[in-house]
Amino acid sequence: MKTILLLFDGLGDRVYPELGDKTPLEAAHTPHLDSLCKRAESGIMIPYQQGVPLGTETAHFILYGYDLKDFPGRGAIEALGEGIPLQEDEVYMRCCFSTVEKNDGFRLIDRYARELNLEEMNILSESIPKEIQGVKISWKHSFDMHGIITLKGDGISADISDSDPFYEWKHIIRVEPFETKDTRAAFTAQVVNRFLVETYQNLKIHPVNKKRMKQGKTPANFIITKWAGKKKTLPPFYEKHGMSSLVMGANNLLKGVAMFLGMDYQKCLNFGEGIQKALKADYDFIQVHTKETDDAAHTKNPCFKKEVIEKLDCTLGPLIKLDYNKKDILLVVTADHSTPSCGKLIHSGEPVPIMFLGKGVRVDNVQSFGERSCAKGSIRMKGRDLMPMVLNFTDRALLYGVRTGGRRTSYVPREIRKLE
Repeated sequence: MKTILLLFDGLGDRVYPELGDKTPLEAAHTPHLDSLCKRAESGIMIPYQQGVPLGTETAHFILYGYDLKDFPGRGAIEALGEGIPLQEDEVYMRCCFSTVEKNDGFRLIDRYARELNLEEMNILSESIPKEIQGVKISWKHSFDMHGIITLKGDGISADISDSDPFYEWKHIIRVEPFETKDTRAAFTAQVVNRFLVETYQNLKIHPVNKKRMKQGKTPANFIITKWAGKKKTLPPFYEKHGMSSLVMGANNLLKGVAMFLGMDYQKCLNFGEGIQKALKADYDFIQVHTKETDDAAHTKNPCFKKEVIEKLDCTLGPLIKLDYNKKDILLVVTADHSTPSCGKLIHSGEPVPIMFLGKGVRVDNVQSFGERSCAKGSIRMKGRDLMPMVLNFTDRALLYGVRTGGRRTSYVPREIRKLE
C-alpha cells in the first residue's frame, strides 16, 4: 500500500469577523475536502508543541520522523535547495540585501532593498569581503533580494545567532554564540559581525547605490543574515522508515529538506497535476505540497486565503472517485503549521486538522474538514506521530521490541540477514 500525503502549507489559521468568526478553511466552500472527510478518520495535529510556531523546514523535518536536535540549521537546507553541495568545513546562511542608516547602531529602513535587480546585486556582491580572519566568504543569489552566504574555513561553527531582526525591531542584531560557550562559535560570530560592518562600509559608497539614490531609490547598503547551518549526516528516509519516497512541489526549501533526507524530489507547479502524478507514481510514500495557502495567508487577507483554499479544493476531484476500501492507497491530508491571515505573527502555534483514508481506517463522524470540526474527531496527535501512523495504517509497523538486525527499526524489514 502506498501513501499519498497532501500537504497544504500554512493551512491552519485563526477566526476573523469578516468570515463570520470562522477560519479561512472553515469559511471556504470545500465540497471535495468535506467529501473525503466523511470517509476518513479525522483529528487534530500539534506540529511540535502547543503554541510553538514552526517554519516549513522544521515542521517537515518533524513530520518525516526526525528529531529537531538533529536539524542541521535552515541555512544548510536552503543551500542544498539552491544547488550548493554541503561541505564539512562550511557554514551556510540565508541573507538578503537591505537598507539601513547608521544611527546608534544600524537602524533598519527596509528589510528588503526596494527595486533592486539581479544585475545590481551581482555588481554589489563584488564588494562583499572575500576573506576575514582566514575564513573565506562567498555569496550566491537565490531569488528576489535573497541569497546564500557561505563561510569556509577551519574552526567555524553554525551555532550563532541571526543579525536579521525579522520582526519590527528597528536595529540590526549583533551576532553572538547561540546557546554555547564553544570558542568556535565565538570566533564565527566575530567573523560575521566584521563581515556585516565591512560590507556596509563598502556598499554605502558603491557607485550602484549612489546612482540609486540619485534616482530617488533607497540604497542597498547592508546584507542581513540568519539561520546558520552546517552539514550533518542522518539516516536517509528509506533507511529510517523502509519506504521509497517522492516529494512534489515548487519550493526550493522543501527541495532542500528532501535532498538532505535522501528523498526524491520533483518540481511540480500545479497542485492538481501533482495529485495526478502521485496516483501513478511507483513510490511507497508520496507527498504533494502546495505553498499557495501559506502565501495567501502572508498577504494578511483572510478572504483571499479562503478563495485560494476553494480553488485548491477543485483540484481534488480524482481523489473523490477512489474507493479507499479497495485501493491500496492511504490518503493523508493535513498542514505543516498554521499561518495567521491577520496580525503581526509570521506563523502561529495553533494545531492543524488532519485526516486519514484507507483500508481498515476507523471512520468517525466528522462531516467537514476544518480546524474545529476535526477537533471533534477521534485522533489527537503530534507531528512526530505521523510516520508511525503511516507505517501502522499501511501494515508496515514492526512490533515494538522485536529485533530484526543490528539496530532498532520501526518497520517490518523487506530483507533480513539470513543465518547460514
